[in-house]
Amino acid sequence: MSLNTGARFVRVQPILQHGIRHRASLRLSHSPSRIYAPSHITSLGFLYRNNAIQTQSRPASTSSPPQSKPVSIPSSTPASDTSSAKPPSEPEPFSDSLNPPASTRPPPLDLPVREPSTNLFTHLFRLGKAYTTFYKTGVKAVFTNRRLLRDLPLTGGSSSKATIATTDKSANITRASLLLRARVRHDTSRLPLFALIMLICGEFTPLIVIIFPRLTPYTCRIPSQTAVIRRSVESRRAASFRALSHATALEAAADGHICRSLGIGSPLWDRMGFDTPFAKSRAQETVGRIVQDDAMLRSGGGVRALVDDEVVLACEERGIDTLGKDIADLRGKLSAWVAKSEPKGAVDVEAMVKEATGKVRGLLLGLNGPI
Repeated sequence: MSLNTGARFVRVQPILQHGIRHRASLRLSHSPSRIYAPSHITSLGFLYRNNAIQTQSRPASTSSPPQSKPVSIPSSTPASDTSSAKPPSEPEPFSDSLNPPASTRPPPLDLPVREPSTNLFTHLFRLGKAYTTFYKTGVKAVFTNRRLLRDLPLTGGSSSKATIATTDKSANITRASLLLRARVRHDTSRLPLFALIMLICGEFTPLIVIIFPRLTPYTCRIPSQTAVIRRSVESRRAASFRALSHATALEAAADGHICRSLGIGSPLWDRMGFDTPFAKSRAQETVGRIVQDDAMLRSGGGVRALVDDEVVLACEERGIDTLGKDIADLRGKLSAWVAKSEPKGAVDVEAMVKEATGKVRGLLLGLNGPI
């Protein structure tokens, strides 16, 4: 073994050991496919029914909507010892019903600026150290998020709609918890391969992830890597809209367009002239998730309650271009989307879900005016 490879192994070994110690917590009682499945976590009918009840019974007021109660995470610290600080490795509970924890997003990346008096070797050493710190923080965040997910109510709960359709607020089925589940699932599936890349490539890891940008967990994506993904998706979306304008049968091309415009599936299928495999089911699942997310945004305080980073991510999930856009402009576009997708003509719950689904599909196809 060379000295460089040995040094890389020593540097990555603590991260791998940390992952091994948490393997027991990864073996949840449910199957991986049930970590995040919107249809198994909450009922859209129940969501719209609650919205309808709240709309009818809420008195006119200019006050902001009430926030959900914080999630209480069990602690072994005695109640009398309130002055002792929580260890840095202990995950903090989140109380926001719309924004998932900041640990589900990449940490800040502070790269050193080379001064004229700094030689190249010293600058490269500091640059490598900054990237190493960033990746270590991102990997640790994956395990922190798993601990937060484990301590949430209904983490391994039943998929029965009868169990979910309850007015008990202790269930804490919120937008924040759903996004936490989805991102933990995404990051956990990519962590083993990413750890292997770090072990083998060491200081060259940033170059590898730029070439293969989707191999890394969300928490380990550097800004240039995120920009590459967004540029690719937006270019693919523009090409799909051009092709859609020449389509003779809009409904037949709709599912393929939705997948392409949202970056679902490989662009290689586009070059071969085929839709993404299972485009119909994947498009239906994505539209249902957006319908659910729109309803939760409306009932949880609206777009104004989202932090800036979550506004950008929510726009991306709806096929709204974000590169080079001002955050105030994106917030306005997301607000317009949520307003346009709201069902208004239907009276029964099933009809409301159907109307909202049709409106979201129309927005994704560009039929309801520009956003």
